[in-house]
Parts: sequence; C-alpha cells; structure tokens
Amino acid sequence: MRWLPFPITLALAAPLLACACGQSGAPGFTFTGDDSGVVDSDGSGSLIIPSGNDGGLLIPGNGGPLPVPGGEITAAGGPSIVVNGQPKAVQLTATVNGAPVTGTWTTSDPAIGSVGSDGTFHANGLAGGTVDVGLVVGNRQIKITLTVDVDITDNPAMLPAADQTALKAGGPADPNFKFLYPFDGTVFPRGLQAPVLQFGDGKTVAGTADGVYLKLTTTHFSYQQFGLGGTPVRVVIPDPVWKGATVSAGAKDAITALVIKRTGAIISGPVTENWRVAVGSLKGFIYYSTYKSPLLPNDPATNTGGGILRIRPGSSAEVVRRGCVVCHSVSANGSVLSAAFGPDLSNPTSSDAVNLTVAAPTPTRRSPPSPGQQFAFAALTPDGALALTNGNPGLGPPDLPHGFQGMYPSSLVNTATGAAVGSPSLAQLVHTAQTPAFSPDGKRVVFINGDMAPATRPLSLMDFDGTSVFSNLRVLRNETEMTTNASNASVGWTPTPAPPAVPTTFPPPGPARPKTIAWPSFTPDGSGIIYHLGDSFDSSGFNLNGGNAESPPQYAELRLIELDGTVKNLNALNGRDASGASILPYGEAVDNNMNYEPNMMPLPVGGYYWVVFTSRRAYGNTVAPGRAATAQPFDVPAQDPWGSNAGPSPRKKLWVAAIDLNHADAANLDPSHPPFYLSGQELESANMRGFAALAPCVADGATCESGSDCCGGFCRQSGNDSSGAPILKCVLPPVNMCSNVDEPCKTPADCCDPNDLCIGGRCAVQRPPR
Repeated sequence: MRWLPFPITLALAAPLLACACGQSGAPGFTFTGDDSGVVDSDGSGSLIIPSGNDGGLLIPGNGGPLPVPGGEITAAGGPSIVVNGQPKAVQLTATVNGAPVTGTWTTSDPAIGSVGSDGTFHANGLAGGTVDVGLVVGNRQIKITLTVDVDITDNPAMLPAADQTALKAGGPADPNFKFLYPFDGTVFPRGLQAPVLQFGDGKTVAGTADGVYLKLTTTHFSYQQFGLGGTPVRVVIPDPVWKGATVSAGAKDAITALVIKRTGAIISGPVTENWRVAVGSLKGFIYYSTYKSPLLPNDPATNTGGGILRIRPGSSAEVVRRGCVVCHSVSANGSVLSAAFGPDLSNPTSSDAVNLTVAAPTPTRRSPPSPGQQFAFAALTPDGALALTNGNPGLGPPDLPHGFQGMYPSSLVNTATGAAVGSPSLAQLVHTAQTPAFSPDGKRVVFINGDMAPATRPLSLMDFDGTSVFSNLRVLRNETEMTTNASNASVGWTPTPAPPAVPTTFPPPGPARPKTIAWPSFTPDGSGIIYHLGDSFDSSGFNLNGGNAESPPQYAELRLIELDGTVKNLNALNGRDASGASILPYGEAVDNNMNYEPNMMPLPVGGYYWVVFTSRRAYGNTVAPGRAATAQPFDVPAQDPWGSNAGPSPRKKLWVAAIDLNHADAANLDPSHPPFYLSGQELESANMRGFAALAPCVADGATCESGSDCCGGFCRQSGNDSSGAPILKCVLPPVNMCSNVDEPCKTPADCCDPNDLCIGGRCAVQRPPR
C-alpha cells in the first residue's frame, strides 16, 4: 500500500474503443491504448489479441495461435503485480527450452497495461484485472497471464494517523447520515466524470463533517480516501481513480462505496452502496433545451435567455444555438437538428432544420425558414432527410404542449428544402400525429393520435416505407390511469401570498380524466417504446399571469410498453421499489412523480439500452430543498421544484438510466435501473428535452473510437503513435472479416464474438446478469 499525493499524474489505457489514443482525461492523465484488436502495421509495440466479451477482433474460426512447444514467459517479480496509482514497468523474458526468443508482443487488455517491443509490460497504475500477454513467434504464441491489483490510499485532508484509525473503525448508524446521491444499484457506463458522493438527512441540504473515510472497491481494485467532507457533506472521487475503478470492474462486478463521517467527536456509519458498470462508453451527443444558463445570458431587452446545448458524455456543455430556440428534435445519426423559434407564447414564429458536425457545435443552415409549427417537435427519420410534423388538435393544454394554439395538421416534409412531400396515405390515416417518433430502422412511427382528443388520446403506430407511404394504423394503448390535476396545465392563477414567497395553496383539482401519454421513443431494437405518462404533455403548468408567479405542478412518470401492449412501470428509474413505494432520499412529496420527456439513445452500450429524460427530483445536496439562490434572474428556491415562467427551477435537469436488453421478457418485471445525473450540465440552469444522437459520421481515413463514428461503419487500428498507443481510423469494410462491437451486422453470426447480438444493424454485447 502507498499514500497517493495530489495532483494525481498517471496514465490509464483506454477502455474498449472508448477513448481516442493520447486524449487527455485530466491534467497529467492520458489514455495510452485501446481494444481495437488489430495488428500494428509495423509489427512493433503491442498487438491486441482480445479475449472474452469485449468486442475486440477475434480470428474467425480460431481461438488464436497455437502454443510454442517448450515456450515460457517469466515476469520479473512474478506474475502478480501491485500498483498504487503510478505506472509500473515489469520486464518480461521469453524463452524456448531455456533459450531467448524474439517475436511480436501481444496483450489482451491494454486498458490494464501495454507491452513494448522490448518485452516490458507497462501497468498504467490505476486499472486492475488479469491480462494475457503473449509473444507471437511465427504462427505460434507463448503466453503468460498477469494479475494486476490496484491498492491506493489517499489523504487529501492530511488527517493524522489516529484520526484515520478512528474513522476506519466507524460508529453507530445515524438517520441524518445517508446517501443522497448516487442511488444504490445505479448502472454507470464508462467514460463519465466521477459522481460526487453526497450525504445528508433527506430533508434539507444541511449537514456537516470535518472528516470522512471512503473505501471504493471492486475486483482487483481498492481505493481509500481520508477527506474533510465539508458542509454539506460530499466526497469527491478523483476522475482518474473513477476511470480506473470502472475499467477494473467487469460486467458482473459491483463497485462498492463505504463511507464513514466524523462531525466533531461523533463518528457515524458506515453507509454503503453498490453500483454496476456497463463495459462501454456512451456514444455521440445529448442535445437539450436550456433556460437561464450562464452560457446563454438573459437578454434584458426581451427578457429571454437560453437555447440549445449539447454534451458529449464525459465532457461539459457547449452552445449549439442561442436565443429562444425551442421544440427541437435530432436525427438518430446526429446529422440534422430541427427547431422552432419564439418568443410568441401562442405559436412559434418560425422554424428550420440545420446540419450538425462533430468538429464544431455551431450548425449550418439546411432548410430555409419555415412556418413556426412546421419543425416544432417534428419526428426526424434516422438519417434526418424527412420530418413528420407534430400535429395539434384545435384544443389547449393538457391536450397539446403549451406554446401552441389552433389546429395544425401533420405532414411529411423534406428537411433540406422545407417543402412538403406528397403523402395521401398520411392524410387518410391521421391528421394530428402528436409528439411523433420514428423507429431506429425508420420503418415505423409512434405518436399520440390527436384526432380522437379530447375523448381519448391513444398511443398509436403506423408503418412507413421510407419515402412517402404510411400504412397499418393501429392503437397500442388507450390510457386508463386517471388524474385530477390536468386542468392545471395552463391556468391564469395568482398565488397567495404574492411572489416571490412560496404559495400556500395550488389551484384546486379538476375533474378526473385519463392521464396523458406523450413523448414516445423506441428502444434501439424497435421492440419497445418508453413514454411519459402524466397530467399533461408538460413538466409544469404554465401560468398565464406570467412573470415570477409560481408555476402549478404537473406530475409524470415514465413507462415502457412492448409492441404486444404489455406495460412496465420502470419503478427503479422512477425512484420506487418493487412494491411502488418511494426509495428516493427526500421522499414521495419532494422527489417522486417528476420524470418527463424520455428519449432513447440510438445504440446499446455495455449490454444495456439507455434513456435520457427530464426530472425535477433533487440532485443530492447540490440542487435540493434548502439550497441557496443562484445568480440567475428570478431564481426563487422557495418555488422549487416548479419555478416560474420568468425563473425556471434549476431542479429541472437531465438524468440517464440503463434499461435491460431483455425488457420484453415476462419474468423481467422492471427492466430499468436507478438513474444517474448527467454530468456536464450547468447547475444554475433549467434543462429539458434531452435528445441522444450519434455524432455525425466521418469519412474513411478519419480518426474514430468505434464503428459508430464512421460513415462506412468500420473503425480499425492502422498503426501506433510515438508512445506505442494504437491509432484508430475509419476504413473500408474489411473483406471476409467479422464485425467488432458497434460495427455493421445482419445477423449475430457476422459478429466476431460468438456471444454478441445484432441489434439495430450493429454488433452489441449481451446483457450482463442482474
């Protein structure tokens, strides 16, 4: 064991095709390898021969080279290696019948360590596990299995030894000391910033500690930290350490966090949580609407602020479009964004479609300006070429989202010209397809049939031929769950007492009516649909009196429906146990029934599907009851979680949850998992309507992380950089070779790993056991 001083300066190899080689993850922290599984072009450095379910390249019909008779590799100090946060070099020696031999060195997992042409194995110091290192001699191989264990102790608070001993011993349980964030059982993908561990009583953000002990463990990995905790109580895991833990944890492994705190002379805890890791990194970008963001300052002349931002998971937000840009949609391939413009509250004033790029967030115009409702909440085909416009019945909220007025029929539109595409079949089947969305293959569209409102608003499906013909209209669900709060979707209501004080009462309940189904989104396999079920289409009521009068509440949760009509409640995502009782730290009245506007990420990652959604639940002790006011105009903490028209509540944020691939199994009653807060959002802003899309693809010869980045679909190792790290580039489809994870397939037989699945036309790893 060794004490780890700050700042941490170390190198960690990239996980499976998840990080570009040489890319900086933190000051002094660089990724030095990947799992592409392709032979170095010059034969030097590490050749990667994958093993297991990691999506690397396997030799079709062969488990790898045969062994060299009499061959042996020995490691200086033995095959068990202990690292403490710093890189470690171990000399390997290969012999055949006792005589030295040369060849090409290989490694099965460069995320743990790489091997140079001189036979030196370089453990990166943070990632633990077992790794097969071999020497290819002719058409045969000599192999050794190395075990790397990480054991790090860190004392950023400089606590003396006696305090450390007392903290590690723990104390009695304290009901005012519990995890507020993350949630127990959360599944985290790789490649994100470390979650901030947050603690308290589940009533307010109050709480203090002058000493904390964290022990973070998983297979072949242990990290201990002695910190101060602070007010409120938080524990910050260094990003490099978190990356090491998530790379060390396999699909079947738990990461366990044990935390003990000291306040004065009183030691409390431990409190413990377990999390799982998806063996892969989220792809592309998440685009979302924001209000009152520091990145988009309020314009005093118009009292408007906000726009469209995007986050590449693991990075911070960047501006895509400025101003009152609303009602956006993004194509699944990430090439086209459509949106409308305000600030007219009765209807958008104009709309358009723009082209997106990877290199810069600023888009280029794709279509001329169009009428305000044309591209507002439109469904884009997966390639972004066509849009099915969002139709609106001639009604008001809750029968349509606020911000619209009057009848508007659905139509098919060319996004490059803004011109209508003739579709007699669409007009024959439905006039107002509300909040529509295309399936991942573009062959179906799901929507709420506004033609039947207000008597009923069924979740409906149609087939689509990809050009202009719709057919086979059918109802998937008519909602029977009732609400009495729908009438508050849009009201002229002055709270008492006058703002900015918290109102003493909300408007009284209205007549019972079926809840609103809205914002449907297909799972990547096209066999399930996640949707919002709530009081209305909106995540808060709209107060027609405007200004800083508090907005009335609108409640919702997310559901998943299979194509046979089976509905699953997604209790874990919604913050409930199997019985439906709240498990969120602030309880039912403060945290629950506030999940809205789901959107599925277009590809599975690490054996899971992923949904991004809006939630007004508390974020630990950071954006929670008792918080201080931000510097944003009209921010009134007493109005949380609803805020006002002028001051949207910063409780409105984006969250992400894992969904099991086998969501359709009858035995899987809840295929969801507790969500995580999407890091990179600005804490002061109110965010909504996250759209997950791939990054716009790049041409052959461009650098890539996986096949999903490439227009041709294939990303392979082309060589090594000066440090020996693999260089990945988009290539032409390899001839007579299998496909890695994220590369094209027609059946699972096309995938290199015989255990892989073919989902949405790309190879994907199977669901790990729960």
